[in-house]
Amino acid sequence: MLFQDYYKILGINKTATKSEIKSAYRKLALKYHPDKNITDPNTNEKFIKIKEAYEVLNDTEKRKTYDELINQKTYTKNQNYKTYNYNQSSNYQEYNSNLSDFENESVFSSFFQYFFGKRKKDNKFSILYEGKDIKKKISIDLEEAFLGSSRIITVLGEKLRINIKPGVKHNHIIKVVEKGDYGELGSNRGNLYIKIEIINHLFERKKDDLYRDINVNIYTVILGGKIKLSTFHGEIILNIPKGINYGSSLRIKGKGMPNYKNPNIFGDLYLTVKYKLPENLNNEEIELLNKLKQLQLNKKKD
Repeated sequence: MLFQDYYKILGINKTATKSEIKSAYRKLALKYHPDKNITDPNTNEKFIKIKEAYEVLNDTEKRKTYDELINQKTYTKNQNYKTYNYNQSSNYQEYNSNLSDFENESVFSSFFQYFFGKRKKDNKFSILYEGKDIKKKISIDLEEAFLGSSRIITVLGEKLRINIKPGVKHNHIIKVVEKGDYGELGSNRGNLYIKIEIINHLFERKKDDLYRDINVNIYTVILGGKIKLSTFHGEIILNIPKGINYGSSLRIKGKGMPNYKNPNIFGDLYLTVKYKLPENLNNEEIELLNKLKQLQLNKKKD
């Protein structure tokens, strides 16, 4: 949508009276009337611009709205616009009829249609300055979510470093103010919304707690003992109670994820104990198991 400078089109200043507007319009309409310029293909476009300008400036309410519009600070000439440019011309529908057909507003510019046409928007024109939001996605692993991370992304040719706080959850939305797209008239920018996607990991996460299975050898399960375990907090020594049942859960307090709002507070780590029966036993191992079996049978007889 391109801004239309109606005062410039009619060749008058912004303080022009109604009579001055009408006089300027009549002179230009007479000069550029299609019937008097049959061989000039540009006449139709000029005549439509003149008619459009007069439709707005000769109407008290439309002119008031137009003056408010051009007085907005976003229209200062020192500003760079995305679509608004005084030097660009609008595309008009081709006109091949008489003067009465100009009453059909459909030949006027999209600028006129939006603000002054019969189907004009029922809202303040300031919404055109509001930029459009942009949505993007960043994928990280769970360890990055634990430690915090950052990514550099490019938005509209601009490189942005996005910092991700520790404890971020899957599908969390980061809002970056005024780093979205521009509005229709190229002034304010919308916001940038970044969805954080956490890819699959060894741990399962529920809120700030972490869950995972651990495989323990059958002898440690029977006799009890200590095993080493890697966590996001570093390597820990885990005590396996003697005779623990398959599927039992062990809770390690404070070894889960940091809280997003308070990263000094951590969830817990829950470990589900699992094990497999030993495979490929040699003769000595089989003999020892048979002795153990016999001891158990004798124990029951006693």
